[in-house]
Amino acid sequence: MILIQACGPETGERASADAVGPALVPIDSILLPEADTLYIGNPYGLVVDPFDGSFYISDIFSGRLLRFRRDGRLMLVYGRPGEGPGEFRGGPRVPMVLDDSTVAAQTTQSRRVNVFDRNTGKTSRVVNFPALAGITPPVVIGQQVWGTDFEIRRGTSLTRWHPSTGEFSSMGGLPEEYVASLSSDNWSYASLFRIGSLAYADGRFVQGWSGLDEMFVLNLRGEVVDTANIPVARRNGVPADLRERIDIERIPFRERLEGSSRLRQLFPRPGGGFVFTHHDQTALKMEPMPVLTAKMWVGILSADLEKACVDAPVPRDFEIRPMETFRGDTLFVLDRRIDDSEKLQTWILIYLVSDRGCDWLSTQPDA
Repeated sequence: MILIQACGPETGERASADAVGPALVPIDSILLPEADTLYIGNPYGLVVDPFDGSFYISDIFSGRLLRFRRDGRLMLVYGRPGEGPGEFRGGPRVPMVLDDSTVAAQTTQSRRVNVFDRNTGKTSRVVNFPALAGITPPVVIGQQVWGTDFEIRRGTSLTRWHPSTGEFSSMGGLPEEYVASLSSDNWSYASLFRIGSLAYADGRFVQGWSGLDEMFVLNLRGEVVDTANIPVARRNGVPADLRERIDIERIPFRERLEGSSRLRQLFPRPGGGFVFTHHDQTALKMEPMPVLTAKMWVGILSADLEKACVDAPVPRDFEIRPMETFRGDTLFVLDRRIDDSEKLQTWILIYLVSDRGCDWLSTQPDA
């Protein structure tokens, strides 16, 4: 097993709160029409189709994957609740657009992946998927599909899937803090922060985990070749002793949810480098189950991975925790809000992310 160790500044080290982050320029907002027979009850992920720019929203409540046109109109529905082929037990996870004729999604309560015809919505097959998909859509390189892999028994961080042959390969190792948590009597930290993010550009992967401020650079063998520690300016960041506080001190659940920032999305930029988001969560209520909202922060990692421009706030107070994704330098945010008539509306807010005026902070040690 490869243990991924940090080699940058101390985790959670705070930069100046005056450091200028990326500029977010509003482009558009799209209202998704909903009705009693079709509404988004509990979204899990938002993905932009790379071929036509349509939107996929996986909805745990309805157990369906919904696809909307760029004008907000419903385009197709994939799957339904249930246990059989094409059905989602517990709802779909993040959508996977594999090519111009194939879309897929993993179920939330199993490792099974339903594969659909992208153009008709019909189920084509079901795949027993060995990995737990991350919060970002998988990386498609030729005929290979790569995704974050969190498998406790294997302790691996990356999975490669050949859809044409059904072959799976797992590789790489989990970060040191995750390995320490899984080796303890109480691995609540690893369980709570098991969501990973993955992006690819210039022959390398960049991978991040929701329980760390580091990002790891991996080659195509899953080997870590570099580490970038993402500076903290305005977001909460991840305390250096977070694992000990959760696994050993066993801090209250609300503090676990609210006490640190969580890396969410991570995507390549067209001109080099990567864009990413963090969430600072707030629990609106804890019982019978947590209802969360979040402050969203946007950052940019430079092409050489040695600098970052961080913590631009998305200018919106979200009534319910948002979902977001990127396409190039464009940020898409799923915003659910209560209108004046107390009806729940779902909007997609669109921003251009610019590094103009950024204060670039080092991601490297002793800089």
